[in-house]
Parts: sequence; structure tokens; C-alpha cells
Amino acid sequence: VQASMHRREDAVGGSPPRWLGLVSGGIAGATGVLVGHAFDTMKVQAQLGGASAPSTAPLPQRILALYRGILPPLLTTGAVRAVYFAIFENVKLGLGAPPGDTAPLQTVLLAAGVTGCSVAPLTQPFVALKIWQQANGGTLAAASAAMWSRGRVFHGFGLHAGLETVGSMVYLGACQRRGEGSREKSPGSLSTTAACQQACTSAPSAASRGPGRRPSRSRGEWRRGGWQGG
Repeated sequence: VQASMHRREDAVGGSPPRWLGLVSGGIAGATGVLVGHAFDTMKVQAQLGGASAPSTAPLPQRILALYRGILPPLLTTGAVRAVYFAIFENVKLGLGAPPGDTAPLQTVLLAAGVTGCSVAPLTQPFVALKIWQQANGGTLAAASAAMWSRGRVFHGFGLHAGLETVGSMVYLGACQRRGEGSREKSPGSLSTTAACQQACTSAPSAASRGPGRRPSRSRGEWRRGGWQGG
């Protein structure tokens, strides 16, 4: 995806379309799920005091058991990330932050807290479904039916919302500090959201370059003010 973005950028001499950044972010998120889900399953099983598959089961079966419940996070990671940053930017604007610029840290933290709390109802069913499958196995449809019939979809929602809120504040607050450090070296380079998105994926986007930084027609060549480097 990143290579295709560079090729398109070289061909037209401008920024790649935003949907390419969204796709690259979705691919990065899906890759993270694929790599980390087996470890997450082992963590859940350790917390529950069980095992994903009997030790006497064949090795392929034990490996596949580590990927129970992977579909909910795998299918929703891109959409959840898009909604997350859309809410954050709109809340930040509602708090008086200028568009396209970096807000004060206290504004970022407040917007991040509201964002985490707002996203929690959306992510809770998928997190609960993932954990149910990791613990009990079964198909996605069977797990969904069992959870709804037992009223377990929003079980523990208060703790989940607290985790999302605090985690969002730490994550976006750290990105704010990262953006401030980048601007001290090169003013106007990164906003808070751009720094977070760049941390998630190395694929370039129009947002991650900031308002004062434009790509020239040659890859790797940047112009800022009157300076041009190769």
C-alpha cells in the first residue's frame, strides 16, 4: 500500500487520496491483530485458569485454538480506528481547538477522554465476543447467540469504558508530546492526530505532513518555506 501511495504521488505530483491512508491504517491494524491474537488468547486463558486446547490434541488443532475469536477484531479494526479519530477531531474542534492545528495538552486529554468513553459502547460487544470465543470456542454465530441470550454482551462495560477512556488519554497525550517534540525541530510538521496515525502506520498521508509541508514531484524531496532538500 505504501509503495502504491508513493507511485501515485510521483505520478500526479501531489498528496495521495485519503482513502489510501485509511486502507493502509486498516492493513496495519489487521496485521497487529494477526500477530498479537495468539498471545492475547494465551493471556485470556491464563487469566481464566484454562487452556485453549487439551495438551493431548494434535499440534495443528492447538495452534488453531489460539486464534479463536479473531474475526471480531480483525473485521472491525479499520472502521473502529476511523471512527475513533473522527470523534477525537470533532470533539477537539468543539472544545475550541483551531482546525488543522495542535490543541493545548489539556484540550487533547479532555477530547481523548470523551473519545474513549464514546467509542467504548461500540467496541464492547466485539471485545466481549472475542473473549467468549477464546474461552469457550464455537462459531461466531453460536457465540453471539449465547451471549445475547444470557445478557453477557455488555457485562463488565464499566471497566471496559474506564480502560478505553484512560487508555485513550494516555495514547493521545503521548502523541501530543511526540508532535510537540517534532515541531520543536521542524515547526508545523505534525498535529496530534497525524503523530498518532504515523505511529500506527508508516504510510504517508496528507494529514501527517501538516499544513506547512508539501511533497515535491520527486519522492523523498520536500519543500518547506524556501528550503529544498534532496
